Amino acid sequence: MLKKWGTSLLVLSSMSVMACAQDSTVNSSDTQFLVVGKTANYRQDRNSENQEMINYHFFAEIFVKEGGAVTDGTLANAGIDTMNFADHPSVLETHGGRYETEADLDALYPDGDYNFTYTETGNNTLNIPVNLSKKADGKTRIPAAPVITFKQDGGVVNSYDIDPEKDLNISWTPFTEGGSDENGFVDDLVFAVVGNCKGEKISHSGVPFGGGAHLTYADTDVTISADLLNPGEVYSVSVEHAVMDTNYVGNVPTIATYASTSFLDFNTTGENVGGLQCTELPVQMDKGQTDRSLKGTMDLPTIDEQITMLYYSADDWEKAVNFYGRDLSLEATYDDDWVKIYKLNAGAFVGVVKDSDGGFHKPNPDSAVMVSIVSKSVDDWYGAILNAKNIKIEKEIETHQGTPIRAFLIRDPGGYTVEFFQWMNR
Repeated sequence: MLKKWGTSLLVLSSMSVMACAQDSTVNSSDTQFLVVGKTANYRQDRNSENQEMINYHFFAEIFVKEGGAVTDGTLANAGIDTMNFADHPSVLETHGGRYETEADLDALYPDGDYNFTYTETGNNTLNIPVNLSKKADGKTRIPAAPVITFKQDGGVVNSYDIDPEKDLNISWTPFTEGGSDENGFVDDLVFAVVGNCKGEKISHSGVPFGGGAHLTYADTDVTISADLLNPGEVYSVSVEHAVMDTNYVGNVPTIATYASTSFLDFNTTGENVGGLQCTELPVQMDKGQTDRSLKGTMDLPTIDEQITMLYYSADDWEKAVNFYGRDLSLEATYDDDWVKIYKLNAGAFVGVVKDSDGGFHKPNPDSAVMVSIVSKSVDDWYGAILNAKNIKIEKEIETHQGTPIRAFLIRDPGGYTVEFFQWMNR
């Protein structure tokens, strides 16, 4: 059954008053709740209960109240570089890399306090820690992956033979690791989501702290109305079991979570007449689906140009400009007071960058080199990199204010930065 927030909200309200008294310096007007967690993602075989590991992952989110505003979010921990949240009107997210083992994940994202810093309406800046910790014996807290079953008319149905004219029951194995919250805030949760072949969510079981219905560890199924289904299409289902450590910092609810998510596709029978034009693989519905792309194909986008950025002190920069532009007679295809880009051929360029606040690197005696790859599909590259294992985003994707580019940065195994960017004025 879906858990309604009637009397539960009264409990939360009284608990939050007690929590606020413990830290009166934190008073939020816009935050619904904060969450940081480690997850394991699995792909369930469509003809059996077998599951294949996709990845282990670290993430954090800031959920914003309706009508609220949160900007300039960062996440910090003593063991990691500061991570930036991508601005969003309702849920701000930041994501770590994707890894094959939990040990690899823990090595890069250790347990401990993760500090959320962000700005709300009226320039109210909040600093809130959320603690991740293992069991006392050091064993994992990530639960077993749920096994999904489809039923119609009370009987189990094959994932390729879903009747779009009948309600679909989605059930899963019991959440044996889940239980009630000893703090009385939020019990361990289950999330059940259905998306169409374009990656658009068409059904969501709900989230806590919003006053609406949601699923807890005791729930084992949901029913999707036939009104949401069309004939001849493919859909994606995710079911997540999430162990929750809850707290309040001031009046802000915080959650540290350890979760497992299973993904399973299904096809509706019948002829697709005027429906969605689905690719063979559905488009990625959830960032955990790194075996899916943002376009329903695993083909990588093309590369348009490649630029190698070289960094100089102010004095040496003038000499470099003369060397590339005068001595080598290279054409400057971009000319600014702190960076000039010289064309080597139709797709290869050298960028000469003066030491300034605009440059990502500082010059050093051993030289500073950034490999910059230019593509009209930089967002597709960003999605592809998010799907790659063991690659860490150094700087989240953003559209720059002073330079006409949209870009993000990663690091290669040798520690060099690699930039992917798209010209915004071409």
